[in-house]
Amino acid sequence: MPSSNQTGLLATPCVTCREHHLKCDRDTPRCGRCVRAGRECKLSFKFKSSIKTKFGKDQRWIRLPRRLIYVDETQYLAARDLPADNPAQPEYYVDGGAVDELESPSPRNSGLIASDFGRNRRSDRSTAEITSQERMQHSDAEYSGLGSLGPDAHPRSQFGSHHSNPGVEELQTTQPPGQRLSPYTPSHTTKSNSHFYDVAALPLKDRMEAVLFRHYIQKIAVCLDCCDPLQHFELSVPERAATCHTLLNAILAIAARHLSHNSDFDPLASNRYHDECLKSLIPMMSHSSAIADENLFAATIILRMLEEMDGSLTGHDNYSHLLGIHAFVNAGDQYMVPGSLSAAAFWVGLRQEIYIAILTQQRVKLHLDDCIVDRSLDPAEDYIWSNRAITLLADILNSCFGETPLTAQRWNVLHDATESWTRARPSSFEPFFYRDGLGPGAFPEIWHGSSCHILGIQHHLLAQLFLVQFDPSMPRVGTSRRVAMRKMTQRIETLMRRLCGLGISNQWTPPAMFTACIGIAMFGDHFGERSDQEALADFLKKTETAHARPTAAIQQQLMKAWGWVDADD
Repeated sequence: MPSSNQTGLLATPCVTCREHHLKCDRDTPRCGRCVRAGRECKLSFKFKSSIKTKFGKDQRWIRLPRRLIYVDETQYLAARDLPADNPAQPEYYVDGGAVDELESPSPRNSGLIASDFGRNRRSDRSTAEITSQERMQHSDAEYSGLGSLGPDAHPRSQFGSHHSNPGVEELQTTQPPGQRLSPYTPSHTTKSNSHFYDVAALPLKDRMEAVLFRHYIQKIAVCLDCCDPLQHFELSVPERAATCHTLLNAILAIAARHLSHNSDFDPLASNRYHDECLKSLIPMMSHSSAIADENLFAATIILRMLEEMDGSLTGHDNYSHLLGIHAFVNAGDQYMVPGSLSAAAFWVGLRQEIYIAILTQQRVKLHLDDCIVDRSLDPAEDYIWSNRAITLLADILNSCFGETPLTAQRWNVLHDATESWTRARPSSFEPFFYRDGLGPGAFPEIWHGSSCHILGIQHHLLAQLFLVQFDPSMPRVGTSRRVAMRKMTQRIETLMRRLCGLGISNQWTPPAMFTACIGIAMFGDHFGERSDQEALADFLKKTETAHARPTAAIQQQLMKAWGWVDADD
C-alpha cells in the first residue's frame, strides 16, 4: 500500500507508463506524461516485506470487532475511489467471537475467503478490461485530461440533467437487519478534487441545455479559435465536456450569459451554471496537478470571457479568472506543447491579458518566454505570424507601461520590429477587397477571409498606435511641439480608421469588433470632427448590441472627452 504521508513523488513509476514502456516523472496524483496524453494514470505500489519485522513484548494490539469486512478495492486504489454500486467490487465477511489476541484464521474461513477472492479477482479483471475498452473508444491521445483526477465525478446536481450514482455520497456495505455499519464517506476535500463524470454527459437530456451547448459551438467558440488552425475550442472542448463537468458548466454558463445579453433568455441561468462550475474549479486550483490539466485551463479561459461580457471596457472587474490564467501560464511551459489545447488556451489568455493591460495601462503579467512564443521572422504558417504580432504588442505594452520610461533606443528596436513584421508577413495577409471610406466619418472597407489575418493585423495596428503615442522623440515643449502633435494625431487617426474598418467590414468574426473597441477606448479622444466621433460612438453601440460586450462606460467617457456632455456629469 502507498504510504499515508506520501506527498512527493511516487516510489515507483506508474503502471500506465510501464505498460507503454515510457519514462514516468512519478508526479502525483497523476504523472505529467499521462496528463499530456490523456491516459488514465494507474498508481504503482511498492510493497515491503515484513518477514523480518519483530514486535516488542510490550506491543499493544487493537481489539477487533466481532464482524470483519474485507473489501477488494484493488482497481480503484489508483483513483482513490470506491463506487457504491459497482458489482465488480467484492466484499468478504468473517464472523467470529471477540478477539483478545492475534489468532490464525481457521482452515474453514481461510478456504472460503481464498476461494471467493480468486473468483472475484477474475471477475474484477474482466470488468476492468471492458471498462478500459469503452474508455479508449471515447478518448484519443490528442485529447488530454480525460482521465480522472480525483475520486468522484459530481455532475450539475441542481439542474437535474445528469445524475450521480446513488451511492456516491455515502457507501454502505451489506449488513444484517438491525445493524448499521459505518459508511465509507470520501472527505469533502477529496471529493471536490474531481471534475469528471462517471458516465459521459453527452448526449444531453435537457433540450434547453442542448440549445446552450449548440449556441456555444456556433457563436462563441469562433471568438476563441481566431488564431487556432485546429479549432480546439470548437472541436476539442465540446468533446472533452462530455466527461468533464467543470468544462461543461463553463460552456453552458457563457452561452446562457451571451443569450441573456442578446435576447430575453433567463439572465440568472448563467449564474447557476457558473456557481456550479466554481464548486469544482476552486478546490482543484489548490492542487499543484491542476496546472497540468488542459480542461481546467480551457474552462478558466471560457469563464474569463464571461467576465469580459459582464464587465465594461474600462477594465473594472474582479479579474478572478484572469488570475487563474496567470496560474496556468506562469507555472512553466512543460505542458505547453505546440498544437495542444494548452497552447491554444495560452494564446487566448494572452489576448485577454493584453486587453486588460491596455485598459488599465499596466504591464502584461503573463510570462512570454514559453517555448511556443516565437518572435522570429522565419517562414511559418499564417496563424504563427498573427501570434507574432500579438507577442510584439505585448512586448510594446511592457515597454510603454514599464517601471522605467521607454528609451529612444528601445523604441527604435520595437519600431523596427513592427516594420519588419509588415515587410516579412505572407501575402495572404493582404485583403481581397479594399475601398476607402466614402463620406465623412466613414471607415474603409477591408475584406479578409480569415479571422487569423484580421486579428494579426489589428494587433499590429495597436502596436503601432502605442509606439506613436509613446514616441520618446516627441518634443516636450517649444514651438515644434504643436507640429509634432498634429502629425501624431493624423497618424493615430489613420491607424484607427484602418483598425475600425477591419472590424466593421468583418463582423462575421466578433473579436474584430471588440479589438477595435479597445483601440477606440484608448485613442478615440484624438478625433475632433463630429462625424468621426459619431462614427466611433455608433461602432461602440453596435458592438454592445450584436456581440454582448458592454461599452456604455467608455461611450460616456468619450462623450465627456469630446465635449458632448458636461465633464462633471
